[in-house]
Amino acid sequence: MKEDKENTRPREKRMEIKSEDGEKTEKPKPEKKEAMTKIVIRRLPPSITKEELEEQLQPLPEVDYLEFFSNDSSMYPHVFARAYINFKNQEDIVLFRDRFDGYVFIDNKGQEYPAIVEFAPFQKIAKKRSKKKDAKSGTIDEGDHLRKQLPSWTS
Repeated sequence: MKEDKENTRPREKRMEIKSEDGEKTEKPKPEKKEAMTKIVIRRLPPSITKEELEEQLQPLPEVDYLEFFSNDSSMYPHVFARAYINFKNQEDIVLFRDRFDGYVFIDNKGQEYPAIVEFAPFQKIAKKRSKKKDAKSGTIDEGDHLRKQLPSWTS
């Protein structure tokens, strides 16, 4: 598929700056276009799980990233779930959007939730977070420097 303006984002342009003595400080670089392959599905039912979503999205084209975020009840009344998907082939995005943009998901209570499919504003794929606990977490009371300062803080 040809890259078209709709599915590409222009890279930052470098400006050429001339100093007072006429020297160029930066050279302009050619503009590169980055293909947009990551989409977000918004307004999913709050009670849907990742497994239920994957089941309803079948047959899913080849993807290399699928991240599901369940509802956040602190954001009431906007308590929708959402999912981010990165497609390997840009052609699959149009087919997926045609199929699921406006698709009505029904939760276990029978409520209808029309989904919205759009390009994700942040196109990079999030890195996996380390589950390793910080070794210094919870040790502030054990520090000598704190014990020395404590009497001066209370007076």
